[in-house]
Amino acid sequence: MKNKILILITLFSAMLVKAQQDDKDSSTTLSFTKSETLSVADLSFQAIWDDKLSYSDNIGYYGGIAELRVFKNKKHLQTIKNIEDGIALGYINFEVNDYNMDGYLDFTVPISCGRSCNYSYYLYNSKTKKFEYRKEWDYLRIQIMDKEKKQIISQPDGMQDDGKTYQVEGLKLIEIKK
Repeated sequence: MKNKILILITLFSAMLVKAQQDDKDSSTTLSFTKSETLSVADLSFQAIWDDKLSYSDNIGYYGGIAELRVFKNKKHLQTIKNIEDGIALGYINFEVNDYNMDGYLDFTVPISCGRSCNYSYYLYNSKTKKFEYRKEWDYLRIQIMDKEKKQIISQPDGMQDDGKTYQVEGLKLIEIKK
């Protein structure tokens, strides 16, 4: 009986480790609240914060990153302008991860945050040595990343099980029809 329990615990532990490896929990969050430089691995993000980047009649001025300079191994790759603090909380979180599972780190920039955040994805293109904004990835909320199959399962929206499965091919995201 003890052997059966030990085997079950071992199997369950292996499944749990595999599930943790397959999800997006390996992301690193960078939180910008002011003009500063934050880094992860060989990437650095230099943000120029502007408290009056945007204006809304109901909340007045709210801030954001007027200019984001992206560096890889201390080499300037590109500059992204006007990233708003969409919910006026005084910070903007980026997520850094290898989203297209090609061995290079990519990053997300928030598009909107309400009940949950939605992101724009910037994927590193090893041929051009730049990050490319990929519109077809917009609003993707990742629940699971299966690195072996190079597939992404999206987070269901609300109570419905409407999560989708996508095949990742290079920088492309292709929905797999069920």
